Amino acid sequence: MLLLVVIVLANVLSSFVFTRVDLTSEKRFTLSQATKDELASLQDIVYFKVYLSGDLPPGFQRLSTATRDMLNEMRQYAKGNLEYEFIDPSALEDEKQRTDLYKQLSERGLQPTNLQENETDRTSQRILFPGAIINYRAQEQALQLLKDRIGSSPEEMLNNSIQGLEYEVINAIRKVTTLEPKKIGFLRGQNELDKYRVADIV
Repeated sequence: MLLLVVIVLANVLSSFVFTRVDLTSEKRFTLSQATKDELASLQDIVYFKVYLSGDLPPGFQRLSTATRDMLNEMRQYAKGNLEYEFIDPSALEDEKQRTDLYKQLSERGLQPTNLQENETDRTSQRILFPGAIINYRAQEQALQLLKDRIGSSPEEMLNNSIQGLEYEVINAIRKVTTLEPKKIGFLRGQNELDKYRVADIV
């Protein structure tokens, strides 16, 4: 009876506190100190709308779970300034509304992935948007969670996308929270390129 009470209490506590144990020797799933510092310095809420939810194929379900785990861990260091929701864009029953949402997501920078699903008597196409829209104050940034790479198999692309999640997410946060573009200065009199060769930069 005591064991049952301990198990129930552990489950209740785990719903309030997120922890992730990294057992890899190279600490692949541990946030870097630079990422923790970046999250701790956030001045306002960064809000993620992740369009990777619903009845997903196993590989995309792994990517969705890894993304949720990453955001949960990051939220621990963001001092209340990171929130998210997961959305299934295919859940809309009205076909026109669903098509309009797909169009909006494409226009906002998310690339769709077409999946061919083989059923017993027919083959169907399914559209997924493995990405997120990030909002910070009046800024918006699209984040593609699935990283395409020429010559890679679908399994390799999913594995690489999961392994690179921390870099991609924190880089997107950095972009959306940088309200003033950085300026580049040129020194003169140091045998620099003439103005015609740096016109595209200027």
